Amino acid sequence: MVRKTFALIFALVAAVAEEYYISYTLVSRDLLAISDSLKISRAMTPLAGDAVPLCSFETEEADFESWAAKNSQGLIECLLRHSASIRSYSRTESNIPAKNLDILTTTILPVQVEFNDGLVNIKKIQ
Repeated sequence: MVRKTFALIFALVAAVAEEYYISYTLVSRDLLAISDSLKISRAMTPLAGDAVPLCSFETEEADFESWAAKNSQGLIECLLRHSASIRSYSRTESNIPAKNLDILTTTILPVQVEFNDGLVNIKKIQ
């Protein structure tokens, strides 16, 4: 009886989706990309809210971190489709443009990630 209970608990825990906070930033100066960063952080406490589907990908990876490292471009495109903002800064000296700095960012998105039969399902928590 105890072994069956542990097996059931393990199966239920394995089926629970993982929750993360994800954000992306791209900095460009004079229309040349200077730096970009994709930040992924595991949620320390359970996220509350409704899950809204963002995107799905096919995969053979076992966990989200390794999948995201290999498929960062697809993840970035998914984030930018659903949450993007641009801040632009410019400075002029004697009516001559001196510096132009543009920053493309996504908001910090709370997401729920599920691995299921070779698919990665990413859902935004609202």
